[in-house]
Order: sequence, then structure tokens, then C-alpha cells
Amino acid sequence: MIIPEHGRTLTSEEWQPVIDELLKASHILLTTHENSDGDGLGSEVALALALRSLGKEVSIFNPSDVPPNYHFLKEFYDINVFRDRDEESIQDIFLADLFVVLDANLHDRTGRLWPHVEFARELGKLRIACIDHHLEPEDFADVMVCETYASSTGELVCDLISTLSEKTGKELFTPDSASALYAAIMTDTGSFRFPKSTPYVYRLAGSLVEKGANPEMVYDRIYNSLSPEGLKLLGLSLSSIRIIDNGLISWLFISREMLEQTGSKLFDTDLIIRYLLSVPTVRVAVLLVEMQDGRAKVSFRSRGRIFVNQFAKQYGGGGHMNAAGCLLQMSSEKAQKVVYDDVRKFAREQVDALDSPLFDRRM
Repeated sequence: MIIPEHGRTLTSEEWQPVIDELLKASHILLTTHENSDGDGLGSEVALALALRSLGKEVSIFNPSDVPPNYHFLKEFYDINVFRDRDEESIQDIFLADLFVVLDANLHDRTGRLWPHVEFARELGKLRIACIDHHLEPEDFADVMVCETYASSTGELVCDLISTLSEKTGKELFTPDSASALYAAIMTDTGSFRFPKSTPYVYRLAGSLVEKGANPEMVYDRIYNSLSPEGLKLLGLSLSSIRIIDNGLISWLFISREMLEQTGSKLFDTDLIIRYLLSVPTVRVAVLLVEMQDGRAKVSFRSRGRIFVNQFAKQYGGGGHMNAAGCLLQMSSEKAQKVVYDDVRKFAREQVDALDSPLFDRRM
């Protein structure tokens, strides 16, 4: 595994194991994690376009549907949802030479695909590669590039495509792939405001615009995409936000009743959490959504060096320092009680540590 010092790109030699796998394979299958986001989707679309330019047969199969605000990426490349009872979907796995996991470093994040991928691998033909930037990777791939310094998987894929272009002598960037990568980087940096939005990331975004990325379109399609029902849910939700612990935490629970009352869907909740950090004193934001089966989907956001990914990890989730989530295997009623107590303790401990004279604020 490649673990360079913070803040540098990989060399051509460090990318070589991945490039060897990509160039050797003729039929490549790309995927990302369940409940896909802009980083995973943008990365796989951009890589698929580049590999297709090299004459590869490339398919994208994901374990879950593409959220509506990312449907524009399907206009660039076909994104399929894997159906484990569909023979054609299963056959695609067994026809592939290489399975590439993007923006996930745990095999179970690929959901229903994994049992079939594992079986195809046991038959001796299928190779597995992984490109990701999250912490604590699982050693499940034949080739893994997991770079925690990177702002996003899109940043790494951009670097990979650049290296592929140099090695093959072909220009592999197009306006569509540049827009897909811009979407990946923009969303995973919180529109370039999270701590990993380094000067390099801003320069990289600028280079993608030079290659034809359309920032106005990308932002508009992703963030200005509420349905009328979603807008009604937003109005109802804003009146239900609680600010607790002297303004340290913002808390919102969205029930099935609220979804049904407004006619909204689960994906309509994804854009609501950003409002929970709009109060300057709030350091940790929590959004719980009651799913149809009664379980709770929980999203966490934080301000500054508060590692909500570590908090989410205790519930089997994960993510980034300032943006993480999990799916709790308990009723939403119980989840509210458990998370409420836990997050108050966590937030207080985190803030106390930051206020400690022993804390190095240069980190």
C-alpha cells in the first residue's frame, strides 16, 4: 500500500501497479459504495470515459440507485444498478477481468455485488483494484491505492488519468470527464471549504475548468435540485431543529410521518443537513432520518478539527473528519436516545480537547 507523506501527488512509478492492471484487462467493471455520492459517482464516470478511450470495455455497476441530484452524470456514462437476481448483471461480473472499487476501502461497502465478485475471484480470473482516500483500509484488493492525504477519490482519479495520458500518449480528459471529476472534488470538499481544500486542490479544480468542466452546471444540478416535495420537507424540518448544549450541537429528527406528510423521499433529506451548521456556535450537527423499515439513517457534520468519522465508526459507519454517517440497526426511537446521549458526550470531549493548552493548533 502506498502511504506518502501528507500533501503530495503520487509518482508515475507509484501508480504503475494500478496502470498495469488497467492496461492488461480488456473488460473492466467499476463500482462505488452503497448510497453513492458525488465523489464515488464522479470518479467512476471519469475513469470509465478514460478507459473507454483506450479501447477497454467498461461497465459501471453500483449497489444502489444514483441520487436524483447526480442523474446528470448518467448523461456522461451509463450507470447501472446491480440486481443480484438479474442474470445479466451477474454475468457481467464473470465476464470482467478487473473489478475496480472507487471511494470505498471496505469490501462490504459494495453491498450485494461482493458475494458474486468473491466467487468470480475464486475461479481465478477476476482481479480487484481499489482507489480510495478514507482512513483504515481493509486489505481485500490485489492492488490498493488508499491515500488519506487526498481531498477526495476524484483528486486521485484525476492524477491517475493524467498519468495514464502520459504513458499512453493519448489525451484522456474530455469536458464530460472534467465535469465529473469537478463534481467529485467539489462535493467531497464541501464546495471547497473543508480542511483538505489545499492550494493544490484549488489549482486542480482550475485545471479541470481549463479541460472543459462546467462549474455552474455542476453546482446547479447538485445543490439546486430539491423537488417541490423536498422543499416542503425542508420547511417542515427547519421548524423542528433543536439547538442544544449552549449552541454546541444542532439536532434534527425526520420521521416517516414527515416524509409522508410532504410526499418526499429519503434522498430529499440529503441536502437538509447543511442548514444544521448555519448557526456559528454549532460544532456538531446530527440528522436522523427514520427509514421505511423503522431503522435510522444518521448523518453527522462538524466544524473545525472535530472528527465525526471516528464518532460514526462506533456505530459501524464512517466517512470524513467533518462529514460522516451510519445506518443504525435499531429502531429510530431507540436510535434517538442512544445517539443523543453519545453525541453530547463526544462533542463536549472534543471541544474540551481543542481548548486544552496541550492541543497543537498547527495540526
